Amino acid sequence: MGHRHPSKLKNPEVSHARARWLLRAELAGCDACRAEGDEHALSDLASGGVFDSLITGFVLSRVQQWHSPSRPSQYPATVYRIAPIHERDFWRPPTQHCMRVCTVTGSGGNGVDTVPALRELRLMSTADRALVLDDIIDGLAETEG
Repeated sequence: MGHRHPSKLKNPEVSHARARWLLRAELAGCDACRAEGDEHALSDLASGGVFDSLITGFVLSRVQQWHSPSRPSQYPATVYRIAPIHERDFWRPPTQHCMRVCTVTGSGGNGVDTVPALRELRLMSTADRALVLDDIIDGLAETEG
């Protein structure tokens, strides 16, 4: 599209420029840009690509929200295992599957191994990939809002 969306993103973990553009389009409510960005994300399943950046940003922002001193997590751990039940229940089945193989790493949960999730996404239908993308974009938009 020939226009720009306001840049007020707070999530530095979404590092890919096209992923940040898609997230800004979502926050601005621009359906045309969102459709274009979704199409690009659904086809870019490479490590370091658009979908990878969105998953990484989603997981790292959520891990910070889920952190509780009364219930500390040990890393590495799958995203599904450390997510609160109410969060897991919100995810659609394809997202739940991806989060069962996506691993939070690092001593403080400051890294994400998305390779197995990206592999699973490549095996999914485009419709299932779109469900995962919707859940991730919704989660990122919540953390930005």
